[in-house]
Amino acid sequence: MNRRTVLRRAVPISAALTAGCAAPRSEPDGRNESGDRENGGDSNDVTGTAPIPMLEDPPEAVYLPGHRKSMRALEPVEAGDYLLAPMLSYPHPFWVVTGTDRRLVEPESGRGVHLMIVVWDRETETVLPGTAEPTVTITKGDEQVTSRPLWPMLSQEMGLHFGDNVSLPADGTYTASVELPPLPTRRTGSLDGRFTDGGTAAFEFTYDEAFRDAVVDGIELLDRERWGERGALEPMTGGSDGGMDEMGADIPYSALPPADDYPGTRLVDPTADADASADGLPRSGDAAFVVTLLESGSRLADGDGRYLLVSPRTPYNRVPLTNTSLRAVIERDGEPVGDGPVELVQTLDGELGLHYGRSLADIRSGDSVRIEIESPPQTARHQGYETAFFEMDALELSVPD
Repeated sequence: MNRRTVLRRAVPISAALTAGCAAPRSEPDGRNESGDRENGGDSNDVTGTAPIPMLEDPPEAVYLPGHRKSMRALEPVEAGDYLLAPMLSYPHPFWVVTGTDRRLVEPESGRGVHLMIVVWDRETETVLPGTAEPTVTITKGDEQVTSRPLWPMLSQEMGLHFGDNVSLPADGTYTASVELPPLPTRRTGSLDGRFTDGGTAAFEFTYDEAFRDAVVDGIELLDRERWGERGALEPMTGGSDGGMDEMGADIPYSALPPADDYPGTRLVDPTADADASADGLPRSGDAAFVVTLLESGSRLADGDGRYLLVSPRTPYNRVPLTNTSLRAVIERDGEPVGDGPVELVQTLDGELGLHYGRSLADIRSGDSVRIEIESPPQTARHQGYETAFFEMDALELSVPD
């Protein structure tokens, strides 16, 4: 049975409104409305025709899922220094990551939505990383339905966002109140000193049969021969030339700058001629890495040292891999330089985006630099990313002459 084998027990599209898709070879893991974890979902009474495809043995890399989701985007709202855009889709499974383990989260009940929020800086349109989880409280009239933190998530169509499946008791109009905490990530450039106070926002949405029909009818099945191919779906957000995206809303996408836009001296892989990726960037666990050494006196550096900048991103869409633990080991003539490995600090820059960096007092041409990935990205994954970015070997690089 090859990697493109589709589960014979795939759940019909209409089942996405009741229990989501069953995923292979994963232990289910759910979270109830109080934030406690519990398993849920039952699709026995669901009928339908067109199945949502799930691969039985997907590649351990970024791959094309069998379908493209459908969702409804609401108007962006202000939350202090933040802007956020709410989006709603049908409940569907995703995977949460703890250390190097992943667990499947399935919808708890048939009635509800998959609630997503993209948060960004209004001045630079930098999408903010999943280091400060927002809390959402949903009410219907005077009754509270749920209050919970949202997962930081990674999706091919949506990039970085926050989200979760939310059970709803009945059709009607709901109010969602969002509380955004201060951003703990180190910030530089135009973002330095920003997002220290957090923010709050509220929006309304209607859950009814028209919504359910629209988001299910909008599901797009990919050609069968493409299921499981190496690749990624195109983003739904981030319209070209600053215009509207395909959902009719001006929502930025969390793509990092191309590798050639980064300043400094690019570190090289001595084995690149024998095993180079298509984009020329070193890879680990199917993540692409831009590793560059900025000159002394750079605005990112402390004192007179040079700044080592490491930017891991997804292949194809260049989405930053957040909540990752990285460290660097510098060697010269086979001997360690300094006091040993240095931890790289997750940093958000208004120009260079999210990266991991550190000032180095002593690094020279010819030095060897080993980038060690101590833990993979600690973000929930949507289909197409759930098997990538786990087995991440160290990168062996060198500072060119």
